[in-house]
Amino acid sequence: MFGAGAVGSVIGGRLRQGGTDVVLVARQAHAEAIRAHGLLLRTASGIEAVDVDVVTTIADITPGDDDVVVITAKTQDTPPIHSALLDWNPDVAVVCATNGVEHERMALRLFRRVYAMVVNLPAQFERPGEVTALWAPANAILDVGCYPSGVDDVATTLAATLAASPRLSSEADADVMTKKYGKLLVNLGNVADAAASLAGRRAAVVADAIEEGKRVYAAAGIRWEQPADDAARYEARLKSMRFDIPEGDTFVGGSTWQSLMKGATSLETDYFQGEIILLARLHGLDVPANEFLRDYASRLLRGELPVGKVPLEQLDADWREWSTRQALSVSGTDGSSS
Repeated sequence: MFGAGAVGSVIGGRLRQGGTDVVLVARQAHAEAIRAHGLLLRTASGIEAVDVDVVTTIADITPGDDDVVVITAKTQDTPPIHSALLDWNPDVAVVCATNGVEHERMALRLFRRVYAMVVNLPAQFERPGEVTALWAPANAILDVGCYPSGVDDVATTLAATLAASPRLSSEADADVMTKKYGKLLVNLGNVADAAASLAGRRAAVVADAIEEGKRVYAAAGIRWEQPADDAARYEARLKSMRFDIPEGDTFVGGSTWQSLMKGATSLETDYFQGEIILLARLHGLDVPANEFLRDYASRLLRGELPVGKVPLEQLDADWREWSTRQALSVSGTDGSSS
């Protein structure tokens, strides 16, 4: 598990509990705490200490023929991971357990065997050595397939291994990228909840951004909806999960919010909103809601807006004001074209 923060630690910890040979590659403080006390895996039911191997550099692991590396870092943080893997074992199977759809394309430029994993796993990094899983009864749904499509022995075995581990659900899916494009639409609301906490998901701009995403998908010929029977089954699996947040927990938003709270200097927004903006520009479309949210993320990152504390009414008002300003810049203040 390379880039083992909240998501990678939950997956790695559950795999280890299921008897899988797992090594976490983590930051120094997280690794030291795990070595001292085990990985503390926290849920609403309590805290479990998991005895799992951890290193701070993959160079400390001897490569094996059957190794699979699951990368759970955010997309913008993956280039140095790719470089380390190329030095370590350029033929290794690489699993992109990241949100968005760019990481697979980046990895395929470098590695022959690339797999996509759609990650449905709300989790939080509490402190070095301790992470919280926020879903129950399963902590995660982690379907996996070959990139760009198909399944093979690695995908099938990995999915079966995940599914056999405590509180994980996984299936091998030959069309997993369709699910990832669907998940990307959900992630278009990440900036809003980073700004206004979970209430931000109700902002008008989020609904507008998702509709823009669907429109550019259609223009680009990208499928994000599964066949009806498959979609219904997947939806039922997702609906079988519920948030089960430990009492007193401070969780108020998704991965973008968590990054900002930890003092990040970069965000996933370029691979969420940025993907929609890129597709729109390639196909001659306008996506103002996604451009607004991209710019709002930059303001959050610069500290111009309080993370998680922007009132929903202000977010809506900022969107209306921005939309008006953009319309005027296109038409000219006197209504004539410019």
